[in-house]
Amino acid sequence: MKIKVKHQTSYHFNLPVPRLIQSVKLYPSKCKNQKIINWNINSDKGDIIKSHQDSLGHIIFNIFNRNIKGRQIIKSEGVIETKDYSGVLKGLNEKVNPLCFLRHTKLTEPCRKILNLSKKIKNNDLIESCHKLNLIVSQSIKYVTGSTSSNTSAKKSIEQGEGVCQDFAHILISLARSNNIPARYINGFLLEDINSNENFTHAWVELYVKDFGWIGFDPSHKKCIDENYIRISCGMDFLDASTIKGVKTNYAGEENLNVKISVSACQ
Repeated sequence: MKIKVKHQTSYHFNLPVPRLIQSVKLYPSKCKNQKIINWNINSDKGDIIKSHQDSLGHIIFNIFNRNIKGRQIIKSEGVIETKDYSGVLKGLNEKVNPLCFLRHTKLTEPCRKILNLSKKIKNNDLIESCHKLNLIVSQSIKYVTGSTSSNTSAKKSIEQGEGVCQDFAHILISLARSNNIPARYINGFLLEDINSNENFTHAWVELYVKDFGWIGFDPSHKKCIDENYIRISCGMDFLDASTIKGVKTNYAGEENLNVKISVSACQ
């Protein structure tokens, strides 16, 4: 399947920013699950430079600005041809030991309510257990647009009983790591995402299973990933996997963010 994506992030700074450096992870993962037909990343302000490929396989771009004020627009767009490998990630060039993804973060730290979910799992087959964990988490909260923020933890979302795809992902990561299953947060795009009106990237989880590798599970859609998914970035949690991170010097003003996304099938 060929999928066309247009992603636009707009920043607005009400005062001049003496110096701004942004690290951008918006280049699709290079793996057998997806072939990059074409892809471009640009910024209407500043110098954008391809920097390096990190240990998780991300191709990193950096944007450098001095004395920037007003609006800045960062665009990434292109066409990706995807394949369905029943959720299994194949051919990604990465060097990080999966066991690193057993460590909890503030956003994935479990609570008693999360730990109690694993009591419903009574199976020695790891693959089947992962599928059951995904289904259990899909039923743990309700999908409610705008009910949480980027700083909402797995504890908070399960306590309030609602969240968005990011929160489903954090709960599954928390539950999996608590059961000694390496788990990581994935940012990407989803074609025909009927469950969400969010103008942000979609989130799902990869669980590591020996002899299979990383397998993508989407608890907000109760399934493994397929050819409708485009993988962009990964990390310990939402903050670690963020597609754009910036560092400003000597700036005391305000910063506003707006994101627009278009995902469609193409020939």
